[in-house]
Amino acid sequence: MRPCSIRISLALGFAGINMSSALLVSGEPTDVVGIWRGESACATDSPACHNENVVYYIQEVPNRSDLVLVRADKIIDGRAVTMGTAEWQYDRAQATLQWRTARQTWLLKVIAKRLEGTLTLADGTVFRKIALARDK
Repeated sequence: MRPCSIRISLALGFAGINMSSALLVSGEPTDVVGIWRGESACATDSPACHNENVVYYIQEVPNRSDLVLVRADKIIDGRAVTMGTAEWQYDRAQATLQWRTARQTWLLKVIAKRLEGTLTLADGTVFRKIALARDK
């Protein structure tokens, strides 16, 4: 896969679901719901990859305890630029969030008050490492 096609697939891959269409379920929120900030760092030397400060906004999906809605923004010149929004699988027992497409898998693990994980390409290449902390 060419480096520029990776960037395009990442941007297109997130564009799936409009965040405004999601409503929070009444009752107890999940332990991952909230705003998470941190870094998405390159794990390869691909010229298409740039280290980024990111913000993930995580909401519940109505009537679905196995899904959360994730909107990911990157911060450029102090301004948030939305990369996209998608429904991610949420495994409460394993404390993981996962979003899989034919080309890539995003996998985050809840570790105390942090989310840590990777973006892995279909060929097994770990492309990014993500480390996020919940906003207070």
